[in-house]
Amino acid sequence: MKREFVILYILLAVGGPPALRGDDFRIEWISGKPIEALKFGAGTNILRLCSTAHPKRCILVQPRGWARCARSAGFIICNAAGVKQESQSFVATSASGFHLEATFPKPAKTEVRRSGQARAVPVRAAEVQATPKGLRVVLPVDLETYVAGVLTGEAGTMRSPPALCAMAVVARTWALRWRGRHRREGFDFCSLTHCQVFNLPTETENSVPTAISRAVQETRGKVLKYHGQLIDVYFSADCGGITEAAADVWPDRAAPYLRSITDPYCSGSEHSSWQQTLSLATVSAILHDNMGVRFRGPLRDLKVEQRDASGRAHTLRLESNTAPRVDANEFRYPVDRRLGWNTIKSNLYTLQRRGDSLVFTGHGLGHGVGLCQAGAEQMGQRNISSEKILATYFPGATVSEMAPVAGNDPILSSEHFQLVFPDNQEPWANKTLNALEAVRREMENWAGALPAKVRVETFATTPDFIHAANQPSWVAASTDGIFIELQPLSTLDRKGILVSTLRHELAHLAVHRERAPGIPHWLEEGLVLYLTGEQVSGDSRFDFRGRTLEESISKPRSEAEMKAAYALSLSRVRNLARERGQAALWQVLKHPSASDIRWLKNQ
Repeated sequence: MKREFVILYILLAVGGPPALRGDDFRIEWISGKPIEALKFGAGTNILRLCSTAHPKRCILVQPRGWARCARSAGFIICNAAGVKQESQSFVATSASGFHLEATFPKPAKTEVRRSGQARAVPVRAAEVQATPKGLRVVLPVDLETYVAGVLTGEAGTMRSPPALCAMAVVARTWALRWRGRHRREGFDFCSLTHCQVFNLPTETENSVPTAISRAVQETRGKVLKYHGQLIDVYFSADCGGITEAAADVWPDRAAPYLRSITDPYCSGSEHSSWQQTLSLATVSAILHDNMGVRFRGPLRDLKVEQRDASGRAHTLRLESNTAPRVDANEFRYPVDRRLGWNTIKSNLYTLQRRGDSLVFTGHGLGHGVGLCQAGAEQMGQRNISSEKILATYFPGATVSEMAPVAGNDPILSSEHFQLVFPDNQEPWANKTLNALEAVRREMENWAGALPAKVRVETFATTPDFIHAANQPSWVAASTDGIFIELQPLSTLDRKGILVSTLRHELAHLAVHRERAPGIPHWLEEGLVLYLTGEQVSGDSRFDFRGRTLEESISKPRSEAEMKAAYALSLSRVRNLARERGQAALWQVLKHPSASDIRWLKNQ
């Protein structure tokens, strides 16, 4: 029998074998597919496969070694280098990444999933359970990792930062509101649409998409509340111009913030208008075979008898020798299951008989309740904020900070900054926050380019920073124009560069936000150095070995190359200021002429 293989590379945090935390979300990997066998490959550290019933009974897989696990008579038997262990469930942990293959008994398309370095989904362990149908793999992940995985799975059509931020808030609110949906089965959420589609990065992606990572970071800890309580949140691909009231789909979900609203933004999407033709014979078979509807004589027609407040079909009437009625939702889902998903894209349609066929002419995709992804994307493209997007689709609800969750990093706030820090960096937190405000005051002339509130995050160790920011160890901090990531505050303070690093990154944030498309990174870096008055000790004789300045600035291969590229960038910005004046620096950055762009690219 031919088998299907699915491969996952799990990236673990740097440190000792991680314990499963109480605040982790437990996500079923590859829901809906019973797994026949698993193959574990240790990375650069020992991989431990321990029985959950007897935690001291472990198989130790040596670095680069392999273990295999298969179900047998209700148990899991794992084997590594001739050592066998039997248990109903195992926990796999390691201090570094490990490789996991899942084998399925039936042939299917092969998938490969592997996470890499920058902003990779930080899965810390894997649990393997024996079920009557096969093996189940449960991945413990923290809340923000779960939100990133949901956006990867559910927000594929969204590109604008405000829309992605709105979706991140929705996904986070849903996760906290519905945690434990599959508690009886031993995990919180499946990875399918029954919960929220949760995808890990693929082998070729190496990380979650940057735009999604930014949206998750920028909205970290933000949820939707109504009168102080988490709300029920829903979303659909396209509301067709008017959202649906939850009460008209699920009567027990009625809420003032889930009422029907007109949405002018989703017009023009690929699902804004659609048409589907089904034969009367096909519809008759679905009604009889799939829905158990009894009617005498041939089906002559199907008509919309009742619509709800949004204009969606609510009740359908069959025309035959009898005239039974069916619920429009109860009709649409069997049609889609039998003929293919989204055969009838929504209940916002009109019906017309043409010959021996029924023509459905409709608008939108999905149930239409809550946030409309097509509309939110159009709003985001028009630079409408995520807060306004959420207020539009959930009227009366407010974006709020979630209640603190045990195990999350503490957050300290000031007028213009929000500092996220691990417990071991607390002694330096207030000093850093005060320094940030002081530096911002120094930037009086161009602080207006900064966001009203800047999120700054530091880490417990340098390896943690390297992993999260995807930066080499010699880089003190990083920013992508939205938030700032710092090496441990204690490290920067000990080296005497804490304040200068904060000044440099804030200047980067301001310059980055003003930078026009097409402006090279070297000009941004040189302008930051020029504005902050930093001295760079780069070697003017450094051999870049054929690399351009832009390449050396963007991805330096060594600390020496980075310093030399910084020095050269600063030199060119100084020359530009001498030739055209300091005001020209901002002019070139924000509104470059065609000749400016050509000059910059030739440097």
